[in-house]
Parts: sequence; C-alpha cells; structure tokens
Amino acid sequence: MQNRCEVCDNFRPQAEFGGRYKVVTVLFDVRPVQLCVGHAKIALNSGATSFESLRELYGTGRRSYVPRRGRDVTKTDDQRRSPGRRASDVTC
Repeated sequence: MQNRCEVCDNFRPQAEFGGRYKVVTVLFDVRPVQLCVGHAKIALNSGATSFESLRELYGTGRRSYVPRRGRDVTKTDDQRRSPGRRASDVTC
C-alpha cells in the first residue's frame, strides 16, 4: 500500500495519486505526521511548529483533517473506556 498524506487521506479518501506523489514524515511535538510534499511545504511556510497549530491550519472550527491519533495506534484491549452516555447503551 502506498503511503498517503494524512490531510489528503481525510479530505479525499477515495482519490488516486500518480507516481509523482511523495509523502514525507514531519516530526511534531506530539507525534510524527505523514504529509505529502505540498501539504508539508504549506505547513512550513505557515509557521506551523506544533501539532495543534498543524491541526488548526488544516481544519475549520472543531474539525481538522489531521487526526489526533496516528495510523499506527492500535487498541490494546477490547474494553470500552466508559459504558456510554445514554442509559440505553449496552454495558460490558
């Protein structure tokens, strides 16, 4: 599977990219982020030096095209953190 930019992947998940599509890993304070060369240059030119500033740059309001968790984060167990918000939610 081809590496994909996290911004491109969340903005246009079904898009196909050609052979000139390059992805680089950009290290931020919280986690490394996979960005295409175009989005990495935009982040550099805008002065985004922290993960939160990158999320603000590629988002509107409370939604951002950069997910909080990286792709390699896996759940360690099948336990839910909370039973749910509604009384009708199933508890484990």
